[in-house]
Amino acid sequence: GALVLADQGVCLIDEFDKMNDQDRTSIHEAMEQQSISISKAGIVTSLQARCAVIAAANPIKGRYDSTISFLENVDLPDSILSRFDCLCVVRDIVDTAKDDRIANFVVQSHMKSHPKGSKQAEQLSQSQ
Repeated sequence: GALVLADQGVCLIDEFDKMNDQDRTSIHEAMEQQSISISKAGIVTSLQARCAVIAAANPIKGRYDSTISFLENVDLPDSILSRFDCLCVVRDIVDTAKDDRIANFVVQSHMKSHPKGSKQAEQLSQSQ
């Protein structure tokens, strides 16, 4: 239903790799023919799904392995991947110190935005 609702717009799909086989079949049809065929309650019709699709998927092992190909990193059939004009890899380079700074900033920002949390945020920043 998301691609039909996004007709003449953009559909953003997260966890693209977690889709079940029925959804993969539907999305393949939609990306190929820009329509989705449905048959419900004795009504058979085709709905327009003319939209751009931006999808995000996770690597099979939780982290992208640059020593193997893109196809080996994601659990998606080539028939669906070939429907995309552009495939991009976003990698998280592990840096514990930087990750700690970012996490502390996010927590402190969140705590400061709540009246009861501003004192706790100050105490947390002073203890570091």
